[in-house]
Amino acid sequence: MHSTSESPFIDSSAGLRRPRSLVFLHWATALLIALVVGIAFLREGVEEKALRATLMNIHRSIGLTVALLAMARIVVRLAHRPLPPTADMPPLARLAAELAHLALYVLLMALPLIGWALSSANGKPVTYFGLVNLPPLVGQDEDLADDLAEYHENAAWLLIGLVGVHAAAALHHHFVRRDNVLRAMLPAR
Repeated sequence: MHSTSESPFIDSSAGLRRPRSLVFLHWATALLIALVVGIAFLREGVEEKALRATLMNIHRSIGLTVALLAMARIVVRLAHRPLPPTADMPPLARLAAELAHLALYVLLMALPLIGWALSSANGKPVTYFGLVNLPPLVGQDEDLADDLAEYHENAAWLLIGLVGVHAAAALHHHFVRRDNVLRAMLPAR
């Protein structure tokens, strides 16, 4: 039997832990989102064309990886359905959490696809880490590229905001409500 003082990372209620694969995919996604956003901001301050192009190619590939991880997360969630609740929550709070998760998944998949379409509309080839050439999603079109650039940027800010709300909610559950929501998704040590 585990005592609660052993580690804040281990939940002694085994049923409340999320599957390891889901925990891994969650934190890998979070890390890659931070990386892709960081690269986007870093690129803005770079003037040298070759370095800007390299950073954009890395940004695209990591973004596509995020979409693949989101799809893998959906498969894992469906395979482990239904996931037990990690905390007692009022129905409205549970609905808000479910809608926030749905919005995160939609953005995690849509944002890279919008970026891919944006590159295509700009006539820029998209490769996956230089290994696979991806076909253009749309034809070259300057007006469409302008619209897609705006959609991509707005969706990125929305994703950043939702990730912030998601993290704040997890911290609220951990420090204020003192339930298992955060512990269920922390990697075990």
